This record gives sequence, structure tokens and C-alpha cells, in this order.
Amino acid sequence: MSSPEVRTLPSPAGAERYLAVDKPAGRSVHGPGSLLAELRAAHGSGLALVHRLDKETSGVLLLAKDAGALRAAHAAWAADVTKTYLARTRGVPSPREGIVDAPLLEHRTSRPELLRRALSAAYGKARAGHLLLGHTVRAIPPIPPPGRTAAHPAGRPARTRYRVVRAEGGSALVELVPEQGRMHQLRVHLLALGTPLLGDPAYDAARRSGGPAPWLRAVRLDWRSPPGQPAGTVWTWEAPVP
Repeated sequence: MSSPEVRTLPSPAGAERYLAVDKPAGRSVHGPGSLLAELRAAHGSGLALVHRLDKETSGVLLLAKDAGALRAAHAAWAADVTKTYLARTRGVPSPREGIVDAPLLEHRTSRPELLRRALSAAYGKARAGHLLLGHTVRAIPPIPPPGRTAAHPAGRPARTRYRVVRAEGGSALVELVPEQGRMHQLRVHLLALGTPLLGDPAYDAARRSGGPAPWLRAVRLDWRSPPGQPAGTVWTWEAPVP
């Protein structure tokens, strides 16, 4: 079975040290047979991911062509870069526009020490140990299973702006703008609204076998005041909805 075609996105003037592609849904960005390996074969081994998208998320993915470009992007990321997504939800968020402000506790299978550190800082080593063993600790919510994220008081700050673009029956097309980049941030914040990503295998409890595939797309990336550019410059990459 052939891989979905990867489309290169037009770059703004001055952004020649970066490559942006329209990542297809269903492609992993790293690992054996990944999108990154394919792009390195086509554009050079020095290509590096500036950020990541989940396997099932499509849309704008930015890569740097050299180490200096990568450092510049990472230095600017939190303050000067805005990513905009569209998602199809189960249910319609109410109110139809607002901000989800809920700390997120990530259980990264590749870095389990981060979870232990967060729990120890919040509750002390003894209670953290009980939580990690799956024990119930009074007044503390359970921790997420491996590979998942949960809204949790021991988590890191996370905010997402959202706006309903269109509602159709029991579903909605929702624009999402995360202020951070926590693992599964958009998916968990949609769940916190009571309107999970439709068909999400991890967070949509009403998902059924043979139902709709989850649809989450990074439609736009804006980088304000990029290095070496005149004041007021904004680099924009867009991946319109097919």
C-alpha cells in the first residue's frame, strides 16, 4: 500500500531555510518509514522537525534545513508562533467561543520520569508512588494511562482558544488555537468542553467501530517577527481544507 502524497507548501519571502509540507493524516512524523525519513531522502539529511503533529493529524508541518534555522525556530516558538487548527467534534461546544484553561498531565511512554516528577512536585514522593502504582489517593484524580494526557491539577499550564465555525446536527467544525504545545492538548481540551474530537480512539468514549475517522487539521502557522526580517514581518504557511 503506497503512502499518501506529501505536498510542499509555498514559503514566504525570506524563509528559504525552512520547508513546510502538508502532512497527510495517518503518517508518523518520525521513526522507521516516517515522513521525516522520506523528506530527508528528498531534501537532505540535515532536515529537522521544528515541531510535531500526531499521526492522525494532517496539515502544516514545519521543518528546518540546518541547525541554525532550527535553533531560531525553537527560540521563537512559544512567544512568536501561532498555530491554527480545525477539528470535527462530537457535539457542539457551549458557549460557542471561549478559552479552555486546564492544566494537562502527560503520560509520555518515552519519558516516564516527567510524570513522576510532576506528581512528586504536587503531592510528595509517597503519594506520587501510590498514584503511579494505580492506587486511589483521596481527593486526587487518577493519572492518565500510558500514552495519554488528562486535565489534572498536577499538570502543566495549558490554554486553548476555540470558536465554532459551523454546527451541523450533533457535530461541529471548531477552530482551535493552542497557546502551548502539550501532548494531545487540543484533544483533551475538547474533551474538557464535553465535545471530544469525533471518532478519537483515545478520548471519544462514544466512538464505535466503523464510525467516522477523527479529523484534526493544522490549517495555518504564523511566525511573527522572524529573525533577520524587517519589523512587522509575519511568515505564514497555510494548508487549506481539501
